[in-house]
Amino acid sequence: MRSGWHQRLTVWSIAGVMGSLAFGPVTEAAPPPLSASAAILVDGNTGQILYARRPLAEYYPASITKIMTAYLAIQDGWHKTVVVSPAAAAQIGSSCYLKAGERLPMPAVVTAMMLVSGNDAAYAVAQTVGGTVPRFVAMMNRQAGLWHAPGIHFDNPDGLPDPRHLVSAWGMAIIARHAMANPIFARIVRTRVTALPPDPTPRVFYNQNQLLYTFPGAVGVKIGYTIEADETIVAAARRHGVFLIEVLLHDTPAGLWPDAANLLEWGFQSYYPLTLWRSQAVIGRLHIAGRTVAVTSRVPVTVLASRQSGRKGIRWRIRPSPRLSVAAGVRKNQPVGTLEVWVNGRPALQQPVVAAENLPPNPPRMTYRWWWLGLPSAVWLWGVRVRRRMKGIGAAHLFPVRR
Repeated sequence: MRSGWHQRLTVWSIAGVMGSLAFGPVTEAAPPPLSASAAILVDGNTGQILYARRPLAEYYPASITKIMTAYLAIQDGWHKTVVVSPAAAAQIGSSCYLKAGERLPMPAVVTAMMLVSGNDAAYAVAQTVGGTVPRFVAMMNRQAGLWHAPGIHFDNPDGLPDPRHLVSAWGMAIIARHAMANPIFARIVRTRVTALPPDPTPRVFYNQNQLLYTFPGAVGVKIGYTIEADETIVAAARRHGVFLIEVLLHDTPAGLWPDAANLLEWGFQSYYPLTLWRSQAVIGRLHIAGRTVAVTSRVPVTVLASRQSGRKGIRWRIRPSPRLSVAAGVRKNQPVGTLEVWVNGRPALQQPVVAAENLPPNPPRMTYRWWWLGLPSAVWLWGVRVRRRMKGIGAAHLFPVRR
């Protein structure tokens, strides 16, 4: 196999030839003005960034923290019974009016928590799932790390102000994408009304996310407010095959809902789903060590393309797997690399690609051990020299020179 630099040079040269779907000027509709200090809008399916303002800046999150709390409750404690401790019942701020000693099913508590941001419910969930709140917080941070969510530093399960409890817009968008992929979570955050068992009368809760009632296609996910965090929201909506997730941090009371609606609307008006390659369609050929193999994807390759630039703003390349060697051959459907796509200069997609064909091993090369051919000659020459030398010595002894 050729050296690493040669492999990279070959792949980059092919990407330069094949990596543009079209050429031309790239334009994009201007996004709406926002009052939020940090914001991001992403494709909920792929994570493609459509808009970003200070996406890595860290702010207080308030109750959007509970997105992670609810996700872990679903994953690790969905069939448990929540026993409300005195400490949970005493939590300040927004409340589900839980009473110490109550025993409630986890699904009911989590749903109430997500609809009205109950801090008492979040604390009770954390104690039930994690054993203790610090252990649950460790689970929250561990999960954020597994998802590679940047700028996430959880220190409690409810979002109450804490100098060590900070998030970034991009990190929360990644967390929301993973959470929304869970059907139970997705069902909860689009629920408009729920209730807890009588105490002595049913406690009825209505979802505080106004977008569910006013924005066409809204499907959740969570709002938050504290004096330190100001207004925050993670919102999601679906229309005509497009799934968008937005995060707004440190917004104003007057700006939150217009910002949330306008940014989502801008996303739907500015982008549309574009399938670049259908499933099993040949994307290109990967060139490694003087050999080529056609590559494809097991699933369709779809991005959100700008309505202004369309295909003109799309670039792509195929990056081979680091340890891929074609000398031993490649099997059809064997993973061989990653397809990377950019839309208007922003990373849009990373998707595994596989071989579209069988590539047989390199034929065995005929190797000659040349030293075997040279050995007889070397022995013969050595023998000649020895004989000549012996003759010279014999003559000198038999016929000494007399002076």
